[in-house]
Parts: sequence; C-alpha cells; structure tokens
Amino acid sequence: MKSKSALSVLMAASVAALGVFAPVSATAVGPEDYPSMAERVAQVVAEHGGEQTGWNQVSWDGGDTVLTLAPTAGPTAGPTATIAPLAAATCTAGKYCVYSQITYGGNELAFTACPATQTSFGVIGSVRSIKNARTSSTVRAYAGTTVRATLSPGAGSANVSGVTKVTCG
Repeated sequence: MKSKSALSVLMAASVAALGVFAPVSATAVGPEDYPSMAERVAQVVAEHGGEQTGWNQVSWDGGDTVLTLAPTAGPTAGPTATIAPLAAATCTAGKYCVYSQITYGGNELAFTACPATQTSFGVIGSVRSIKNARTSSTVRAYAGTTVRATLSPGAGSANVSGVTKVTCG
C-alpha cells in the first residue's frame, strides 16, 4: 500500500508542476487564426484552376489528377505550405502520388493517367516523397533530366528532393 500512496503523491506533484509551468501567452493563437479548409480549397482553385470534388480535394483532367489537402498544423499552413499531417496519406491503388512531406505526408497529389497532364507541383510546393500504387508500370521522378527515383509497382521513395516531373510507363 505504501508504494501506491507514494505513486499517487508523485503523480499529483507532476500534474501540479505541469500546471505551474504551462506557458500563458497574451498573443495565443486560436482556431480562428488558422485558415479554414474551405479557404484553402478556394485558394487552390483560384491559383491553379480545377474544381472542388471533396471537402479537402481539388481535381483536374476529369479526376485523373486529384489534390488532397492535409489538415493544417499551424497558423501559417496554407494550401502550398509544408505541414505536419495528422497521419501519413496513402496512395490509392491504381494511382501514383507525390507528397509535400517526407514519409508520404502532407498534401497529396495523385495521378491516374500516364503520363500525367498536371505536371506542375506548385500546388503542393516541393515534392518530398512519392509512391507508385499501380499494379504495373514503373514511375520515375526527375530533377530536370536527372532521375531522382525509379519505382516499381507498389514501391515508394520516402525522401526525395528536387523533383520537377514524374512519368510512368
């Protein structure tokens, strides 16, 4: 019993210490400071065209190219910001996808058609990871004319940089 009461005292002290040392800021950032998903989607459509096809999605080319915006992680996160997602995205079977963050996170741009006609990645900023969720054909990521990644069906590259175009075939 003595160890239970000692543990209780320790836990109570820890909770109290957290309350004492919790920072209080006169310039706290609240939810009202974050851009809404509707604002982010509207900004993408205004800057890059396309049409809204979901609460956080914009599509081009009849759905052959789909942007999925990740939830914001901070007040500066906009449609092209590099943000920390709540969970890493998964590339839908039959598509190949590029992501704004390493390890397949952040905003996702998914392509169905080969080759993709929406090859500008400005809508997500820079490409930091790529997946090939197709059952056949190789996907290649290029930096100019230099191959940065070659992905077999079902493969991915969790950390790439400098990608300027993606092809498949």
